[in-house]
Parts: sequence; C-alpha cells; structure tokens
Amino acid sequence: MKNLLKRILLAALLFVMAGSSALYGQRSLKTIEDLDNPDIRIGVLIATWQESYARERFPKARILPLANTTDLLSLLRSGGCDVVFLAQPPCIYILEEAPDLAFLDERVAPTAVSAGFPLNDTVFLPRFNEFLQELQDNGIHRQMEERWLAESGNTMPDFPESTTSQKVLRIGTTCMDVPFSFYQNNQPAGFDIELIRRFAAWMGRKPVFVISDFSGMLAGMLAGKMDIMVNYIMVTPERTLKYSFSETYLTTYSSMITLRSRLEQGMAVDKPRQGLKERFYNNIILEKRYILLWVGLKITLLIAFLSTLGGTLTGAVICYLRMSRRKILRLMASGYISFFRGIPQVVLLMLMYYVVFASTKMTGVTVSVITFSMIFGAYVSEMFRSAIQSVPRGQTEAGIALGFSKINTFIHIVLPQAIRQVYPIYKGELIALTKLTSIVGYIAVQDLTKASDLIRSRTFDAFFPLIVISVIYFFISWGLARLLDAALPTSIRHS
Repeated sequence: MKNLLKRILLAALLFVMAGSSALYGQRSLKTIEDLDNPDIRIGVLIATWQESYARERFPKARILPLANTTDLLSLLRSGGCDVVFLAQPPCIYILEEAPDLAFLDERVAPTAVSAGFPLNDTVFLPRFNEFLQELQDNGIHRQMEERWLAESGNTMPDFPESTTSQKVLRIGTTCMDVPFSFYQNNQPAGFDIELIRRFAAWMGRKPVFVISDFSGMLAGMLAGKMDIMVNYIMVTPERTLKYSFSETYLTTYSSMITLRSRLEQGMAVDKPRQGLKERFYNNIILEKRYILLWVGLKITLLIAFLSTLGGTLTGAVICYLRMSRRKILRLMASGYISFFRGIPQVVLLMLMYYVVFASTKMTGVTVSVITFSMIFGAYVSEMFRSAIQSVPRGQTEAGIALGFSKINTFIHIVLPQAIRQVYPIYKGELIALTKLTSIVGYIAVQDLTKASDLIRSRTFDAFFPLIVISVIYFFISWGLARLLDAALPTSIRHS
C-alpha cells in the first residue's frame, strides 16, 4: 500500500514538473513570422475578417475563434493561446488597462469597416452612403476619428436628435467593442454609435438599439429584427452573399497582442495590479455600472417568474394529455415531451426567436417566456404524472365509495399526496429554470449575465463581474428555495 502511494505521489510530481517545463519552455516571440508554427495558437473573434486572414496567413498555426474580446484575453492570460488578433483601436484601450500585455505587431494588416444592411436593401443603404459623404465633406467624420480613435476617455457629444418621430431606426450592435460600440454611463457610446445616431437624426428617425452578441446580430439581420448593423464590421466574401454593405466609413489596422513576458525584449511596467476595492469600484460603482446589473436582475426575475407560471400550467395540460385514455392524445403529449427535452435549450431559444417568431414584433423577453414555459412544461409534466401515479389507485376508489366525485377525490385525496411527492424535484427544476435564463443574451435580451458581459467588455476584467453575478444567482436560488418552503403548507412539507 505504501509503495502504491509513493508511486502515485511520484507520478503527480512528474506531471507537475512536466507542466511547469512546458510553461517555462515557451519560446519568446520576435515577429509575426514566428506564428506560422504548429505549436502556435492564435485567438480571434469568431466569423470575423481577422479569422479568415489568420487562417490564410498562418496555415500551420491553430486558430481559436471565440465570441468576445474579454474571453480572448482570458484565454491569452491562462496560456490557452499565444497571441490575440484584434482591431488596433480596441488593442490600444486594452493595453492601457492591461500592463501584462503588449503589441507583438501593431500594424499587421489594414482593415476596412462598413455598415451592414439587409440584402439588396434600397431603403437605408443609399441614404447612408449619401449621409456618409456629407459627413466626410463637412469635417464631422474627422472630428469623430479624433474623439474616439486618437485618444481615450472621451464621451458622446451633444447633437440634435429626433425624439418625437414615430418612425424608428432599429440598430444592431454588441456594445462590447471599445471604442466603436460600448456602454458608457449606462448608454451605448463609441464611434459606431455616434455615427449611427447621427444618421438616425439625419433621417428624422428615433434610434432603437438591438443589443446582442456578434453572431446574434448577424442572425437578427437575416431574421428582419433590425434595419442596420454597425459594430466594426469588415466585409468578407461570405457575408456579401447574405447582406449588403455601405461604402467604407473607416480604415484602420489589425494588431497582434501577446503576454509581455513572451516578448524577447519585453519592457517593464510600473502600473500595479488592482486590489479588490479598486476592482469593485471600477466594475460596479464607476459610471454607475450597478444599474446595468439591477436592470438585468429585474429582467431575469421577470422571465423566471412568468416562465414558471406558464410552464407549470403547460406541464399540467401535457400531464393530463399524457394520462388520457385516448392514444392519439398520449402520442401527442409524448412527442411534445421528447421534442422539447431533446433539443439544447439555447438552440431552441434561437430557433424560436430567429425563425418561428421572426416575422412578428415580439420582444426577446416575450419569446424567452414562451420558450422557457414550453421547456419547463415538458419536464414538469413527467414529474406530475409520476407523482400522481405513485398514489395507490385504491385511495381513489375509496374516495368515490365515500361519495366524492372524481374531481373532488383528485383534489382532496390524490393531489395533496402528489404534491408531497413532486415538491423536492419541482423545487430543483424551478431553480434550474431560473439559472437557464442566463442564455437569453443570445437573442438580444439584457439579463443579468448579459449585463456582466457588457461590464467585462468595458473594464477588461475577466473574472470580477462573473463572480458578482455568481453570488447574485446563488442568493436568487437560495431565496427561491426558502420562498417555496414558506409557501407550501406545513402538513404537506413535513408529512
């Protein structure tokens, strides 16, 4: 036994030493020519021009596409990739906040940026190009470049906007890409935001922002959920098959950034790491970012509450059909349950929003409630059925023999016992539903999780906002469990 223990300890030690050797054995990077190597991993934003360029320029390297910049930076710091390939302006902002990162090459390749429209659009696209030319001629475009790209720390300027018009301009963006589209003082701001708000004012329309992740923005445009999308969008051959694009309104560069320690001649920096108090201030207090969390919390609780009500009623109906004597009804109920339990929830949510309800004016919150109600109903219906069937049939027969009707027998005899059986599982499923609402950001709903993503994209703090919402979700789950315990009659809860 002792020999076995020694062998296990020795194996663990060798594993740790091997991992350390691999970590410290990472060679320094001199130029981007070092990247065309099978051992190199390049992080890029998914479905972007940088991803296509990296695959063509560095065919031997491994390309790692992720959904947002903050996750890319976390991957870089954890050693999951060697460099990150992003637009130059965001990199400048990132390096101001991250002393452990540095440019490997600040100007890898020029990039042209355009606004996206529905394919073959004839309503907004021609007008936008006309507006863009006017903006460049009067010098405002140059002022915008100086405001957002030449230096950091600027805010949105004041300019006349149409606030009374009944016509709106639906704008798709992510608000997660400084300095083009991000949240500042709890409002969308940045170069792209100023540009599109000026365009809306020029058109005499009220701007309405549809905020989602980048892939959701592209899907939303195809589904007709927006009129225009602006978010540092680069034109690719694949995108031109599905969307129309404006004339180039900005030309910048793309850059490679890496850990400063990976550079052969990395320069030391004096900026200290932020303490817990400073991180709390920057992520929660500064620019009143707690308001984003508060708004997201209210939306999360609203969706969870309405979905619970709708799902419970749906589950009761499906349970009734599942226990029906008619075979066709039982088959329909079984098919419903199999369908909604067999498809991943996030896929189902996106199908409902971007396909089933694409042609309607339903908001993301409404679609979320409908979808989660159907999903929750599929799960709890089987719980209800099992709980009802666990009550001995003899008790139903005894109730009828005592003069109760079938309905009264079910309500007064069967149901209390069924509730006692189903309660612990139902409570767990309700808490799971509340946590499931964290995926609604995929369909442009600003819930609690989406609010944390918006904060992370602004502060480039990968973990603190996630820790904060993890604590909030914990207390929500704990509070729901206590609330259910308090609401359930003591005779049922403790019997």
